[in-house]
Amino acid sequence: MKTMAKAVGVLLAVAFLAGLWQQRYGGEVRPGGSSAPFRKTPASRSHAPRTAPELLSVSTTERDGHDRVTFTFQGSAPGWRVRYVPRVAGDGGRVVALDGEAFLEVTFEPARARDTAGRPTFADGDLGPGAISVRQVRLAGDFEGRVRFGIGVAGRDGFRVVEQRAPTRVAVDVR
Repeated sequence: MKTMAKAVGVLLAVAFLAGLWQQRYGGEVRPGGSSAPFRKTPASRSHAPRTAPELLSVSTTERDGHDRVTFTFQGSAPGWRVRYVPRVAGDGGRVVALDGEAFLEVTFEPARARDTAGRPTFADGDLGPGAISVRQVRLAGDFEGRVRFGIGVAGRDGFRVVEQRAPTRVAVDVR
């Protein structure tokens, strides 16, 4: 009986420490399993935070064989949808001009990219990294809790979405 209690105690301690490690050092949470494949079909994930997360930054980096566009938020993760579109439309239906041969539309909801005075909450501007796949990233709209970005890419070679914590990020990998 005492051996069983010790075994359960050790198991609980290991599980607790593993949870602390994951919380402390973050990690990638990939929708659909431990390794999300690159895809050409739309991808989405719903989240229902109490308040709309605030966009803090947008950055691009080159990784092994693909480019990454990272959206960093304060607070919980927003819901998101990523899909290829013939063209990215901004608020009021206007077309957002983007460099590239194909276009990804990235939508966050609920989210906000402007403060109450209408000023951007992140360093607004076009990102044109001149990377392997990503040609340009532009804000397409921020209206009624929905923030949209357009990503101009070299071709329709696929994308995947990775959620990260500490800080809250949604990363779009593009091949």
